[in-house]
Amino acid sequence: MIPDTLFDTQKDVDNQLIPKKLHYGHGDDVDAIIRAEARKLIRDAGLSKSLIQHAEGVARRAESVCRMLEAGDHTVHIEKVVIASLLHDIGLSRPHGLDHGEASAEILEEFGLNNLAELVRVHVFPQLSHLSLEAKILIYANLTTGPEGKPIDAGTKLHFLRQLAYNWKDEKERSLALKSLQVKHKIISEIEALIEKAMVNR
Repeated sequence: MIPDTLFDTQKDVDNQLIPKKLHYGHGDDVDAIIRAEARKLIRDAGLSKSLIQHAEGVARRAESVCRMLEAGDHTVHIEKVVIASLLHDIGLSRPHGLDHGEASAEILEEFGLNNLAELVRVHVFPQLSHLSLEAKILIYANLTTGPEGKPIDAGTKLHFLRQLAYNWKDEKERSLALKSLQVKHKIISEIEALIEKAMVNR
């Protein structure tokens, strides 16, 4: 496990605002929305205070991971990951099925934010063969951030998710959830190995 002291958990991601276009869905998504607008979207969607705190914590953790990997010569689109992190649970603002990641993606597609939608779509039930590095960072940050935005051990969260999965009555859903947990274990190991390598090579 990577110690929390490596992550800049106190950093306010507002300090990293970059002037961008004030409209959505024209050209590259990430050029069409800034962090403040992402925050407005989740507030306007009616996410609870704890979900917003969680989104902020995921964004902070994701940005820290991105910057560490970037220092280790990985190419990462930091703004895309941070904004996707802020928006990843927006689907919880409306009725949704088993996969609120899909619901979040659908909302972002309604705003024309298709590239961001692709990142948030996979954070609940990821399939390893279809994941970009940015998607893996989002999943890792989500798994290492608690309900109110504070860092937690990924193993603790995975244990909680496993208990939920075993309690699902639908066998197909249970199987899907358990398979996605295996993928998430691999993602945690992969991202932590990349972080450790990046720190050694600094």
